[in-house]
Amino acid sequence: MKAYRLFDWQTPPRLVDIPIPEPGSGQVRLKVAGNGLCQSDLHMIHDWTESPPHINVTLPQTIGHEIGGWVDKAGPGVSGWDKGRAALVTLAGCGHCDACLRGWNNYCRGKPIQPGIGMDGGLAEYVLVPVGCLVPCDGLDPAEGAPLTDAGLSSYHAVRRVAPVLLPGSVAVVIGAGGLGHLAVAALKAVTPAEVIAVDPSPDARALALQSGADRAVEPGDDTLPRHDAAAVLDFVGAAVTLQSAFDMIRPQGHVVMVGRGSGELPFTHRSMPYGATLSTTFGGTKAELSELIALARSGAVRPHLSRHPLDEVEQVLNRLAKGEISGRAVIVP
Repeated sequence: MKAYRLFDWQTPPRLVDIPIPEPGSGQVRLKVAGNGLCQSDLHMIHDWTESPPHINVTLPQTIGHEIGGWVDKAGPGVSGWDKGRAALVTLAGCGHCDACLRGWNNYCRGKPIQPGIGMDGGLAEYVLVPVGCLVPCDGLDPAEGAPLTDAGLSSYHAVRRVAPVLLPGSVAVVIGAGGLGHLAVAALKAVTPAEVIAVDPSPDARALALQSGADRAVEPGDDTLPRHDAAAVLDFVGAAVTLQSAFDMIRPQGHVVMVGRGSGELPFTHRSMPYGATLSTTFGGTKAELSELIALARSGAVRPHLSRHPLDEVEQVLNRLAKGEISGRAVIVP
């Protein structure tokens, strides 16, 4: 089968032929329907010089972690996953740490590996998946569902974090309306009563935000943006300037969630934000939240704006992603 594999750090991956893998105990082989491309893939290719300490990546490895597909073969000890069933792949968690026991598999302390980050991933025709990573997506095209596993889930988890403060008449602001932000806009409109304002310098991103349900979409610095009056601000950039903007917009007892990983820094003092306001980070989402998101996608309330590309074009599409030329999400279809 064809697979896009990273052989050495900071060396371009290559599309190569490798044998179709056989599932081991507790594994399922998926025929890949689609794999969404992500900024994390670019970091892995261009920035990493070794495996990060929280995971165990050994090379060579097939990359790609936003995976949707159909069950092709179940390994020993696996039941309930019939051939042809559609499924999405998410982080399973170890199942026994305090976070996992409370249902927060996305905050697992057991340093679990997952397909595309520690195991061979989905930029291939077939992929092996631990059965605990699978979430059924019956009734949804798994290629369309692939971006929900990371871009969609990270956005939806952030929305669920702030939902308690988004009462009727409240305002939520989404900073950065790209691959993740447009999904956050859709999720906010689907599950909260808030007015949703998207902020992005790109006219195309603002148009996508409006298409996704935003009540307004404006440029950074627009004088109609709330001043200490937003109940929630979701920052999908994470730069110092966007964090400062979030601090300026959030109201007392509001909630700022920094989803973007722009590595921005600001001094945090007693007066950085209004009294009672919360600043938090986030990572991914739970399996239960992915199931909810699949239901929203199936109903049409949350649908990723995506483009589909063949596997032999993955390098060109990654280059376009690095240049900011992809609107929404790009999905590689083997």
